[in-house]
Parts: sequence; C-alpha cells; structure tokens
Amino acid sequence: MLAAQEFIPLLGAAIPRFGQYPPNPGQEHCILHAPGTPLMIVAGPGAGKTTVLVLRALRLVFVDDLLPEQVVLTTFTKKAADEIRARLIEWGQALKEHLTQHPPVGAGPSFADALERIDINRFVTGTLDSFCEDALTRYRDPQDSPVVVVEGFVADAALLSDGIFASGAGQNPDLDAFQARFTFDGKSPANVGEKLRTSRTLIDRFVHDQVDLQAYSTSTDATAARSAMKEVAEGYWAGLQTASRLDFAVLEQTFLERLRSGHLHRLTESIRAVLVDEYQDTNPLQESIYLELVRLSGASYSIVGDDDQSLYRFRGATIELFRDFIDRFTAALPSVPVPHKADLVENYRSTPEIVEFFNRFITTDPAFSAARVQPPKPLIVPRVAANGLPVLGLFRPDADTLASALSAFLHSVFRGGGYDLPGGGGLRIVGPPDADFGDAVVLGHTVNEYASSFMGKPPRARFPRLLREHLAQAGTSVFNPRGRALRDIPEVGVLLGLIAECIDPNATIQASMLLRSEAVRYLADWRAAARTFLGSNPAPSQPHGLPEFVAAWQARTPQGAMVWPDEWPILELCFKLICWFPLFQDDPEGQIYLEAITRTIAQAATFSSYGSTIVHGRPPHDENSARSAIRDILAPIAEGAIEVDEDIMPSVPRDRLTFMTIHQAKGLEFPLVIVDVSSDYQRNSPQQRFRRFPDGPGNVQHAEDDLAPFAAIGPLRMARTALERTFDDLVRLYYVAYSRPESVLLLVGLDKCLQYRTSIQHVATGWRSDGSWTWSSPVLGKPPPLANAIPLTLI
Repeated sequence: MLAAQEFIPLLGAAIPRFGQYPPNPGQEHCILHAPGTPLMIVAGPGAGKTTVLVLRALRLVFVDDLLPEQVVLTTFTKKAADEIRARLIEWGQALKEHLTQHPPVGAGPSFADALERIDINRFVTGTLDSFCEDALTRYRDPQDSPVVVVEGFVADAALLSDGIFASGAGQNPDLDAFQARFTFDGKSPANVGEKLRTSRTLIDRFVHDQVDLQAYSTSTDATAARSAMKEVAEGYWAGLQTASRLDFAVLEQTFLERLRSGHLHRLTESIRAVLVDEYQDTNPLQESIYLELVRLSGASYSIVGDDDQSLYRFRGATIELFRDFIDRFTAALPSVPVPHKADLVENYRSTPEIVEFFNRFITTDPAFSAARVQPPKPLIVPRVAANGLPVLGLFRPDADTLASALSAFLHSVFRGGGYDLPGGGGLRIVGPPDADFGDAVVLGHTVNEYASSFMGKPPRARFPRLLREHLAQAGTSVFNPRGRALRDIPEVGVLLGLIAECIDPNATIQASMLLRSEAVRYLADWRAAARTFLGSNPAPSQPHGLPEFVAAWQARTPQGAMVWPDEWPILELCFKLICWFPLFQDDPEGQIYLEAITRTIAQAATFSSYGSTIVHGRPPHDENSARSAIRDILAPIAEGAIEVDEDIMPSVPRDRLTFMTIHQAKGLEFPLVIVDVSSDYQRNSPQQRFRRFPDGPGNVQHAEDDLAPFAAIGPLRMARTALERTFDDLVRLYYVAYSRPESVLLLVGLDKCLQYRTSIQHVATGWRSDGSWTWSSPVLGKPPPLANAIPLTLI
C-alpha cells in the first residue's frame, strides 16, 4: 500500500504520541526491517519492545499489504496480550482513519478498496496457549476430537486418579526416593499432595522438553522409579484422552502434532507473519511450534525478548533457545535467510540513577556473562530526565522495625507532604498532587505473609504481614491476595464451612468419605468457624437471618412460599451466602478470593457427576450430589490446589499498596518500587540459601540435568552447570526487580545483610558467585560496622 519510508511519517501524522515522540533510530530500524529476513530483537528494560512489536505488525498491513487476520502475535501472559491488542486496535484504527481522510498523493480507487478490506479487529493475538486452543477449534478436521482444556486443579485430579493411584505410585518407595531429587528440601514427598506436585512438574517437563520416554524409563539409573514415572504419565494422558480433555502442555503438543500431520493446513495457508513477544521464556515444544508454523506457511518471522529478563525456567522456559536463536533457526530452516539481530537499549522508563544501578548489577558477576546473548547487548541508555534522587536503602535490625519504618516512609511520601532525604541538600521525595499508594509496589521473592508452621507452632508473621499491620494502624490498606493460601483466609473458611453445613449437616456424609488428611483437617476447621459465625447472627438479619437460612437449607425447607427445587446449583448457594460477607462484596482482595471459589465451582461442573448441583428428593442422588460437591469443590481448596488469579482485577484502588512477586511484576512499571531483598535473613540458614546465594543447584536445575540425556535440548542446557544456572536465575530475577521503577528505587532489608563481615551472602546485594562482595572493599585496621561501598543512600 505505502512505501516503507512513508510509514514513520504516517505514524507522526496519525497518532499524536508519535508526532511528539517518534520512534528512535533503533526502533525505526526494527519496525522497517524487511519482512523477508527473520528478525531477532534483543530489547532491554523500558526500551519499548511492545511498541515496536505492534508497530511492526501494523507496518506489515499498511506497507506490505497483509491483512490483519494473516498476522499472528503471541506473548507470554493474558495481560500482555490484552495490552498488545488494545494498542493494535487504537493505533491501527487511527492509521486507517488518517489514510481514509488523507490518501497518498496519486492514490487511486484501488487504494480506498485496499483500506476498506482492513479490519483491525482481526489481528490474531493472545498467548500461545490461547492461539493453539482457538486454532484447534476453528480449523479442526472432522475426524479430530474437539478441544476441551481444563484448569490446573481439574487436571491434577485426573493425574491423581488416572496416574498416581491407578499405577500404584502412591505407595511406591522407589518413586518416593527418586522424587526427592526434585523437591525443595531434597526429601521424599511427605504426602500425596507433595507427590502430586512433584509428579506434575516432571510430567509437564516430559511434554515441554519433548523427552524420549522410552529411553528415560530404561536408563540404568533408578530404572524402577523412572519406569513408574512413565506409567504415571501415560495413565494420566490416557485418562485425559478418554475424557476428551487437554491440559495446557498436552494442548500445545496436540497442536504441534496436528500441524505436522497437515490437519491444520487451512491455518498455515492463512498465516503470512508471526511475531513472538517474550521469546526468552519459550520452551522447546513452543520453539518447535513456531518453527513449524514458519516452515509450513513461509511467514515473515520476528521475535523479541531479553535474555537478562528470563524468569520462567521453573515452567520449562529455556533461555538457551533465545540466546542461540540465530544458530538454531538457521539449522532448522536452512532455506530461509539468516536472521538479523538488533538491540534496543534506550530506556524510556527509569531515571539515569536507576538505570546506572541496574546496569552495574547485571555486569557485576563476570561468570554471568557467558549466559547472555553473544555479544551481550550494550549497556542500557537512559532517556528520562534525572530527578536528582539516588537509589535508596532502608535497613533495620528486625522485620517488625523495618515494617514500621517503611510504613512511616510511605505515609510521609503519600500523606505527609513528602520525605526529606538525610544529609540535607533539599532532596525530597514527593509525588504529583494525585499521587497515592497505588503508585508504589513492594516486590519480593515471595509475598507470603506467614512462614511455614513448625512443630505445631503458629506460623511466624513475615515482613509483608507486619507491613500490612503497620499500614492498617495508620489507616491504609494493602492489596496482597497471594499473601496467604486461599484455604487459610478466615472469611473463605467461614464461607466454605457454611456451604458444607448447608449441603451436609453435621458432616454426616463427609464422615463416610475417604478424604486425605489435609481435607479432613481443613473441613473440620471451616465447619467450626462457620458455627461460630452463625452464633454471632451477623447482619443482615431481616427479613431472614443467616441462622434461619442455613437451617432452611439443612432441612431442605423453603423460607417462603416456593417449593424446594429438585436441583440447586452450588454457585447460587454461594452467592446467597455472600450477603453476610462484606469482604466478598466490597473489598478487592475479597473479590479475588470469591472469584477463585466460584471458578472452582464452575470448573467442577464440567467434570463432576452432578454438575455442581445439590439434588433433592431422589435418593441416593441427594447424598451422592453432596458427596460429589465435597470431593470436587471443597476438598481441592482444602488441599491447597486452588490458586487466586489477581489478574481478573482490572485495577487496584489507588489508596492501596500492592504486593507482588518479582515474577508477577515482569513487564510492569511503577513510579516507586520497593524491593524486599533481605527481610527474612537474620542468619545464614541453609534453608534460605537457594533464595539468595545457593550452595547447590535448585530443584528445577536438578530436573533439567536429570532429563538432559533424554531430550534434544539437554546438551545445550548442560553447557552451563546446574549451579551456574541457579545463580543465573537469581541475577535475572533481581535485574527485573531493579528495572521496574520509573522514579524511585528503594531496597529494604535487615541490617545484618549490610554488615562488613556479614555471613549472609546475597546476589541481590552485590555478591558474586565466586564469594567476593562488590559492596565491601578491603580496609586497614578495624573494619567498619557496615560495608564501605554500598551503592545506596541509606534512610
């Protein structure tokens, strides 16, 4: 339609943002790169990679005459996919409208016809999983089974029944001893739940790594255990196939198989371009899918990512695929031109002080250099004006004092007119007039509010819980729905206990069931809490109170003139009960918890015998429907199988402080970022070292090493030792954390970690993997109490 050189001026004319801030030379180079040569973009933090990806897709339409439905863009998360789609539609519509009103000089009727054919809404966007699911549904051959993808806890229920129990693996000492290699503490799974989680990790890796299971099961090392693990996997997959269901790993495997068999030829014939975001978190199966799509369709291919921001090894991500992309692509598709590599290093997010800090951090350990794309991308260049604020550190003797100090700091910034930095100079942290707690985020390796209980003692409150309490004392709330397991939220327990009491009074039916110990314990606690809540006769009590409602349910006697229905959906019961719970109605965290509960009920309806309903008046279905609800809805929550999904919340109230894991924060940005680097570390405990300075490989790296001989990806992963890969992942984790802020970066932790002679080593505080510390320089005579080269302004 247009000449390539016309596209950048068109952006400036049609979209005000690009009129004021046109793409920089590096971005322009990537946008205009010829589509016939594959493109690899290595994009540093804040370099505008999403912008470049979207503009490159639009260029393919408005310059190269592709239709939007011929362009596929995939990314790693639903949130990122939504952002990409929103930008495509907004900017694409603006370009189309501008060209409609201002066609190029000399454009004839064919140009208007070409514009009319462009439907911006038809770009194919989403995660790879959503793309595969949609394609398998839309382009399914008549002989292919329909696609039904199940949630994680549904898949885990199938893994237990069809894999672990059916194969006898639940009582297999050989398998127990073998799985100890892949647990956090190096011990055999302590119960069925732990065996389930370990088995799930291995089975997903079998698929993602495309493991040769026959060779795996006949290895001379732990042959009996490997054979048992193979039997578990095959039983589970057979159960899914019989029920015409797929988990997400099998979904991708099925897509690849149908691609290779030619069953998706209508799809490949329609694709002209494939663009992949976050390629550094791709696994071998996904790489095979992308390469096969390109091979079969001849599509233009562009990938973007950052090897320094790869965080998802625990989900099978293989950074080596991105690091060696050019060699691997050329070997797989030798008839296609060799990919071109381009770096994006201009940062439009963070101040120069913050950029300097994370630039120094990523280059601190020379041992990390070999794990990066070669040659490594240049240092990131700041393009945001300096605000004069240094990178800050807030360290205190213990977690409670730290939480109190941080609470006071935050209230000074957001409620007290600003915080004056020590040392004078007039430096003050103060936000714009509309600034609030929502402009800040607390990041950590974990956001758990309580440590694990030990020897029956109550669990210790961790820093996130202590900070929640100190902020609450000053009238500020937080948003941390992952701070506790869903089953441990008191209001959740009461609600589920009420449901249990309604459908099974006095646990009569439950007592006849074979439930695991965790489910029995939690259900008993929930029921007790529910009875206590009933005794308080909570509001509203008119026209009927909660005790009367529950009594009516237990007797199956209507409170009004209606007749008790033959079937009552549990979802409807749940929504009736929340009338007595303000948390689930008004509170953002409560709404997240409620969504997790209702999602569990809805998912159970897809496989449960009674469709998540309670039957009345048809013995034995009355009891069996209640038994089904306890087994398929309440027990999975009690066993910790259900996780919350805070992504459903479009926005958090501005007056709340948000907590996130560093993994969750990837791709996001905030004016003020607080990174918890050491609030847990009072001593050099072996149980914590994997989070800060590992003395051995992590369980994920152990799994990679164990599978390496049986997977084509194995030798590439093994180019770096398991311990090196463990350190690599910690460096990348904190690099992501340190590159999230726009204006202020604050590290928080305990004084012990900054002492000159500290025994608490931590990658996040400048320790190299060889045991040297960049924050501490040698001194003559008596050493200082704190390290003498700390690159922070301590407050």
